[in-house]
Amino acid sequence: MSTQGNVIQVCGLGKRYARHATPLDRMQALLQGREDEQGFEALVPLDFSIRRGECFGIIGRNGSGKSTLLKLFCGIISPSAGRVTLSGRALGLIELGAGFQPDFTGRENAHINALVQGLDEDEAAQRMPLIEEFADIGPYFDRPVRTYSSGMYARLGFAISAHVDADILIVDEILAVGDTSFQQKCAKWMRQFRERGGTVVLVSHAVRDIAALCDRALWLDRGEMRSLGPADEVAAAYQRAMMAEQDTGDSAAQAAPPAEGPVSEWQGQMKLHQGWYDTAAKGHGHGGAVVIDAGFFTAEGARAETLEGGADMILKIRARATRDLHAPILGFIFRDSNGRNLFGDNTYMTTREKPVRFAAGQVFEAEFHGTLPFLPVGNYTLAPSVIEGTQEDHVQLHWVENAVTLQVSESPVEFGLVGVPMKAIGRGMQ
Repeated sequence: MSTQGNVIQVCGLGKRYARHATPLDRMQALLQGREDEQGFEALVPLDFSIRRGECFGIIGRNGSGKSTLLKLFCGIISPSAGRVTLSGRALGLIELGAGFQPDFTGRENAHINALVQGLDEDEAAQRMPLIEEFADIGPYFDRPVRTYSSGMYARLGFAISAHVDADILIVDEILAVGDTSFQQKCAKWMRQFRERGGTVVLVSHAVRDIAALCDRALWLDRGEMRSLGPADEVAAAYQRAMMAEQDTGDSAAQAAPPAEGPVSEWQGQMKLHQGWYDTAAKGHGHGGAVVIDAGFFTAEGARAETLEGGADMILKIRARATRDLHAPILGFIFRDSNGRNLFGDNTYMTTREKPVRFAAGQVFEAEFHGTLPFLPVGNYTLAPSVIEGTQEDHVQLHWVENAVTLQVSESPVEFGLVGVPMKAIGRGMQ
């Protein structure tokens, strides 16, 4: 793919919808050539361009015209004014699975959709194993889609779309569906798509995702362009505007004087809810040991259901040797829903001078003590592992992706991947 020039050019693009009281009124207006006086502007004429290879975000409250704009990009609806020009083939991930035949199997629907999206019979047949593997819905791939859960529906829809050649990827909130593993797989595929020179247009209500993933962003408000520029700046302006509109009231918490220090002011404002260790989670490795449990625990040894940002944390990993081990290392990675590594650690520095040994059948564990960082609202996963050797030269025995699913339900963090409580001191700024 070429990485030069603009791939989407928007010139005076607008969309006006009619508001006829009844279908008969609409027919009469069409026959008489009358304009609908009750119509409304879903999009006031816009002018902007999107460069090849960039990730372009679109943000705004419900009803601001975001989905209307994407449908104009995809040719699903026609503009009332102006035009949009696309250089390259666009793939719209707007409604995953739209058009699926409920009585057809996943494989049959995949074949039909691949043909509709431009593949010939040979290409569709060649890519079917890749679609099946990406969807990862097991025997349901050959069962009627009416038996699918919403997550399976989303997996199949994205798997089909991910294996059709395109230059432009147009995404409307579809990464909010499915489980955390699916979201991570989608995000990884999108990163690889961009690395190949593809362009991504992303609509999301997740302000931090727009700021973190996009190069530039457009803020729409009631169909009008409110701001266009660097994604982090547009996202910050949008967030400030939304916060200014909220009625904060006079709650008791606001009336109470804050504790000393920035960390104390954030204390208790982030809640992290932990799920159980998933024994069916996918793992890989050469064998020799298996991770049997992992997660956050209380000081009394009980599995923690809820944790608070800024509080002391104890993370435990337990494994069982299936052969004699001479220098095992336990470790973990903590990831967000986009598959980004936020933090991690392992036991190598503790045991490198005196490697521990375990006989086949022995159970061993490690504890990691620290302070839980402040995280934005969203979903997270814990990936524990056991290796043998050193950090530089080792064999992967067992690595478990998405072993534990966690969710932050409330948080003071608005931007960035983690929050760091700080206190500004304006020395020499008088």
